[in-house]
Amino acid sequence: MLRSIFIYLIILMNHVMGLHPAQAQRLTLTQAIDEALAHNPDLLSARQEWKASGAALWEGISPDSPELFAEYEGIPRDSHDPSDYRARKMGFAQSFNFPLAYIFKGQWHHHEKKQKEAKFLSQRNGLTNQVKKGFHRVVLLEKKKILFEEIENLTHQNLQKARIRVLAGESSPYDTLKVRVDLAEVENQVLAITEGLDVALSELGRLLGRKADIPVQIMGDFSFEAMSLNLDSLRSLALAHHPSLKKARAAVSQQSAQRNLSWTGLMPDIHLRYFRHDLPYEPSPRAWGGMIGITVPLWFLLKNQGDIRSATYSLDAKRWTLASTERRVCQDVDKAFSQLTVAEKQVQNYREKTLQEVEELVRIATRSYEEGEMGYLEVAESLRMLNRIKAGYYDALYRYLAARADLEQAVGIPTIFKNSGGNR
Repeated sequence: MLRSIFIYLIILMNHVMGLHPAQAQRLTLTQAIDEALAHNPDLLSARQEWKASGAALWEGISPDSPELFAEYEGIPRDSHDPSDYRARKMGFAQSFNFPLAYIFKGQWHHHEKKQKEAKFLSQRNGLTNQVKKGFHRVVLLEKKKILFEEIENLTHQNLQKARIRVLAGESSPYDTLKVRVDLAEVENQVLAITEGLDVALSELGRLLGRKADIPVQIMGDFSFEAMSLNLDSLRSLALAHHPSLKKARAAVSQQSAQRNLSWTGLMPDIHLRYFRHDLPYEPSPRAWGGMIGITVPLWFLLKNQGDIRSATYSLDAKRWTLASTERRVCQDVDKAFSQLTVAEKQVQNYREKTLQEVEELVRIATRSYEEGEMGYLEVAESLRMLNRIKAGYYDALYRYLAARADLEQAVGIPTIFKNSGGNR
């Protein structure tokens, strides 16, 4: 009985709390990035591919398996006993490539691992970029939702005022109808933003690697600070650290090792053989023997010529790919830098001019309406303008933060800027 009451109390407390404490945790931007890097399935897959390429190194530099053998000679035709032999050899044989071949194979696998690492870093940077923009988009929609809900409440108040003025004969019923139309429009905007916010939270949860039934709650706000950046320095950082360039350089080094490896096909292979010789009917019944041999590259003018030429042409192709990648990376940095510069100017223009002017406009219009000097149409227009300006300002802030994330991805270093997302 007491156990049933205890279980019932636990269920009731969980129902009152609404969410499990672990699910109610609010994440900052830094925590969201850390969770995504630790749990995103696509990134975990890329990490395992990187590890798998490293594990293949030992197989690449290992020689072929040795051969164990046993030879029996002189067993009489009418004998059914294998031990009735006149001579027996037991031993092993091992073949080795030319020593340089193992060095080049090791280099090939080493640079293969470097390419997988670069792929992982590129995917990690892309995920970080998506999480930052997804996080800021949730902040944007939350702020827009608050804004439009405030406009909705204010429109409700204006609707009541308009009805009173109509009853008092101070305005026509057209004003009331216009307010109701504005109210319906604002309500539709609130519904659309709410739906967009749900979608954005779901997408952010997917990036974090969370299950669909675990909600995402963020704790962050927009932040803005003017940046002092040097384009040449950003290009230098990108040329030194961008994962695409690391991958292209590793591909060039790998193909160089492949070309060197194709040349080792003209080098002699080494063969070792050791055995014990049993001669039971001889004065010395046991002896040992061995053999060392090499292959003679007699046909070196014909052998592997196709592989050598193919590897040389492929090396030239990889070098051209590297040059193209360098140009593309620099172009991406230039484009991202330009977008960030424009976004920063737009935010500054909103902060220094537009917001202050439109707030003064609304204040004057509202006061004039209350004093009967201005009709509702003018007040409604000023409110719509305030709505557009504030929403435009939030959009500009989002574009600015998204441009910062894009510039970090273009450079290849996801930590050029400090992560915004302070407690609010």
